[in-house]
Amino acid sequence: MADHMKFLYAILLFTITESVFSLPMAAPSSDTSGPHFTSIQGPRVVTAGVRTDFTCSADCTPECTYTWRVSGQQVEGKAVTLTLDGHRDSVELECTALNPTSRDSQSARNTVKINNPVMVVPTTSSNPFEGDAFSLACKGSGPGITTLWLKDNELFPTDSRMRFTDNNGTLVFSSLLPSDAGFYTCVVANSTIKVASRGYLLSFRTITVTIEGPDTVVAGVEHNFTCVPNCSLECSISWRFKQFPQGSFKASGTLVRWTPARPGLVQDFTCVAENKLAQRTAQYTKRVLVSGPPPTIPPSPPPKPSASVMERPSFILLTLVCLQLLFALSA
Repeated sequence: MADHMKFLYAILLFTITESVFSLPMAAPSSDTSGPHFTSIQGPRVVTAGVRTDFTCSADCTPECTYTWRVSGQQVEGKAVTLTLDGHRDSVELECTALNPTSRDSQSARNTVKINNPVMVVPTTSSNPFEGDAFSLACKGSGPGITTLWLKDNELFPTDSRMRFTDNNGTLVFSSLLPSDAGFYTCVVANSTIKVASRGYLLSFRTITVTIEGPDTVVAGVEHNFTCVPNCSLECSISWRFKQFPQGSFKASGTLVRWTPARPGLVQDFTCVAENKLAQRTAQYTKRVLVSGPPPTIPPSPPPKPSASVMERPSFILLTLVCLQLLFALSA
């Protein structure tokens, strides 16, 4: 009886064990995904010296971690607050979302333009010349604002020829010297913000420009015009038109290729040479008249026979007529 019970118990234990092992095993939970659709939220244009918030987001399970790169510096966190200076026209933002489980990552990038209302501008109407008086103003300075002047990004000593007016907002030279040449900036600050200005390049070098090309062109024929800058100061070149040239037109650097569409047009070509740091430009305008196409020369007529050739058939014909008359009379 005892053996029988042991046998039944063994069968029951085997059945339970088989039932347990035959149950479907649950698949491991798959709750990891992303990052997808990584993006940066924030303005595309900011004002220099003003605190601005940017946020990075992504579809990510579990929640991603975020790393920012701004001007070569690394910042951790989903959001970042920046106070951009005025030394640059724009800044590149890069945010990387990282899935802490899968270690997958995705990045987003934005270019943010910096609007800087603070700038150094000349208040003298003429270009700087050695020996002349000259003055620079820090636009953005004013009462309650501390203004600091820099030359080539460094503090500079002053002498009896220089003085500051308007609460340090204006730098006045009584007589310019060659040593005064350089890149001038100002830094303005109050209790809440500090902004570095856009600068001014004080240079005694010159910029001039002219245009080489014909004054009169023919419709339907390609003509070339070349902008020739004479810049002892580094300059960039651009073309401007009161009205866009009609016909086939292509501008590449200093060269313009133009095939006028029709006669009777009058086209102005203006070439501008500019150095933005020195806030100096020069321009030259050439007025071009379009004439009609060259006259078509008709083909030459075939040469006429010579006089001897023309007389020979008449002589032969006359001879034949005379012979016929003689035969008729003799008959």
